[in-house]
Amino acid sequence: MPAYSPSSDSDDEPYSTHSLFRRQNSLHSLLGGGKVADILLWRNKHLSGGILAGVTVLWFLFEVVEYHFLTLLCHISISAMLLVFIWSNGAALLDKAPPMIPEIILSERAFREVASAFHTKLSIFISFLCDIASGKDLKLFLMV
Repeated sequence: MPAYSPSSDSDDEPYSTHSLFRRQNSLHSLLGGGKVADILLWRNKHLSGGILAGVTVLWFLFEVVEYHFLTLLCHISISAMLLVFIWSNGAALLDKAPPMIPEIILSERAFREVASAFHTKLSIFISFLCDIASGKDLKLFLMV
């Protein structure tokens, strides 16, 4: 069967075998043509396989083992702290450089601004909770 060109506007002719959805663009360009398209089309097999393996492990943890997200987050942070502790102490024994962890240095003025903003939001939230607990808004009180 010969391939028809999509140059005609007639709806009677069959689609071209080289076009997708009556376009001359490839599927890669329809998906954006970037890294996401490469991953979805498995052009970068290692990255696509890694993403598939990671999502499969997360699905297994959350659905099969019934692991909770907060527990997973805590275990990851504890493991990271343990790894940095071992790396820092082991580096001195092996005469290597310890890990370079950037320090966040806030000026006293910036610290006051952050603390002030946090304090105002916290006081607004606490007053909102007090309003609910006192029953000033009966509908909201009963919903809670």
